Amino acid sequence: MKKILVPTDFSPLSDNALAFACQIALQKKSEIFLLNIQSLPANDDASMAIELIKTIEESAKERLKIKKEELKKIHNELNISAHFSFGIPSLTIQEYLESKDYDLVVMGTKGATGVDKFLFGSVAESISKHASCPVIIVHAENQYKPIEHIAVPIDINYKFGESHTMVQKIVEYSEMFKADLNWFYVNTQKKDYQTDIHYFLEDGKKIDIELVEGDTLEEGIEVYCQSHPIDLLIILKRDYSLVHQLFHRNVFGEILKFQSLPIMVVHYI
Repeated sequence: MKKILVPTDFSPLSDNALAFACQIALQKKSEIFLLNIQSLPANDDASMAIELIKTIEESAKERLKIKKEELKKIHNELNISAHFSFGIPSLTIQEYLESKDYDLVVMGTKGATGVDKFLFGSVAESISKHASCPVIIVHAENQYKPIEHIAVPIDINYKFGESHTMVQKIVEYSEMFKADLNWFYVNTQKKDYQTDIHYFLEDGKKIDIELVEGDTLEEGIEVYCQSHPIDLLIILKRDYSLVHQLFHRNVFGEILKFQSLPIMVVHYI
């Protein structure tokens, strides 16, 4: 976790995600890359458009400078750089990720109130789907605390036993945070498992997989997170099985609607 990208629109939500990222950076001696993206203004008058573009850029860079100075006052040892770009946020962030070797993205999201369902912000959803590095989605209500307990829902029916590299990567993340690692499987099909579920790493270490009953995937995840002291939920991103359901049925939204948990999305290797 040497390089952490934190997109910001200067909102309280972004500030909360930034504070979360800074704590990780301090713990891991990482560098924070703070990125603000602005859309190009639409104006038929070329001269006015040029002046408006200049004004927007100067304002954004000044706000980035102020934000950086504020953080340095709080955390003098923090290594942080500020970057500005015009563009479409989801595409521009992806371009940054492709052009430089980032290790983590930290972004904020929030839920709607009233009759509206909780939805991921479109940018956060797009980045978490396509980023090659892990992405931590921080809920508006999340306040950083040391990550001591990590939970990972998995699907044992989809070649989990062949995923040595991915499993080892998750183990390394837990060791990096010095956190307990808890694997669980939501038994939505009500299969009768007569024995405990285990998985053996290549070095012979055994991973115990807890069985959780639930009518739906999101229900099982919610039950598990409510009954355990979890600080971070890790979701394995791939194009089928568990995560295919998560992204296409908006299970993320249903989880975060009731759970104030940060989620790390990790792409399947």
